[in-house]
Amino acid sequence: MQRIVHTNHGEPAEVLRLEALSDAGPLMSGTALVRVSAIPVHPGDLLGVSASPAFGAPPRIPAGGRMPGVEGVGVVEALAADIGQSTRIQVGTRVAFFALNGAWSTRVVAPVQLLITVPDEVSDEVAAQMLVNTLTARLAMRAGHNALPEDKREDVTVIQTAANSAVGKLLTQLLIEVGVHPILLVGSDASAEALRAARPNLPVIVTEHPGWKDKVRDALANRSVYVAFDGVGGALLPDVADFLASGGTIISYGSLGGAVTDIRSIAPRALTIKGVSLFSWQYEPATVRSADLAKALELARNFPNLFPVAQRYQAGEYLRALEHTGRRGKTGMVLLAF
Repeated sequence: MQRIVHTNHGEPAEVLRLEALSDAGPLMSGTALVRVSAIPVHPGDLLGVSASPAFGAPPRIPAGGRMPGVEGVGVVEALAADIGQSTRIQVGTRVAFFALNGAWSTRVVAPVQLLITVPDEVSDEVAAQMLVNTLTARLAMRAGHNALPEDKREDVTVIQTAANSAVGKLLTQLLIEVGVHPILLVGSDASAEALRAARPNLPVIVTEHPGWKDKVRDALANRSVYVAFDGVGGALLPDVADFLASGGTIISYGSLGGAVTDIRSIAPRALTIKGVSLFSWQYEPATVRSADLAKALELARNFPNLFPVAQRYQAGEYLRALEHTGRRGKTGMVLLAF
């Protein structure tokens, strides 16, 4: 068995290493041993390795090292003795898992309640990445809905940055399903081309081109915007804030821009920046969490194109996977296979 681990915080390519992993010991009560088929390399995983402020408090590194990763897909190989035959999870069941601390391994031990049965029609490539990004998009959408003035919740127009990112594409799908009109912002022509092919009826605007703000104004056609969804941060956030009506809200769910944001223009117009963190999802009501997981499975079944794969690497190629994850204009998720 193998795992990818780090014993210090720092640049992922410098501190992560592949090492042998001893066989798992006896399973604790209520747990399952899962042989991992594939895991996604999320930008957030790498932020945790580097202890970036965008991750939050630096994750603790236990004795023996820390494995990144919180989700993936695999097959159950063993169950704790106290798990009966009547449970939905059995040896041989293909499962997705979230939220697990340390998924970058040949095998993981997970509480059974964190395992989700994967239907036959959902591929490993989709199942490996269907939870984190969908749940983040659902959290962002709920935050955006709650931020709208009560008398402005019909015929809603919003602005989305990072619209060709994994979360961005899922968020667009969720917004369209409830009748919201998104204006999609991307950072490169390559991203714009991919997004226009997928969403030919929506305005897609490249923010690296001069005059992009004029194109946003044309697309708005004097409609008021009370919510913007931002996955970039940095210098783009105050530019997007310029389009919000007084009292509007920016829902921040990421910082792909990797730069410090100037917020001096926020207070004079009574704008709000509301952060959305996947770490808060576990505190949502049980009925909401169940609905979110059901939605993730629904999207995985019906819209597998929302979960594209940029490339799948073997665990021994993890350095190539890290480089690919950071490429500008990348479309799709980088996966690691064990």
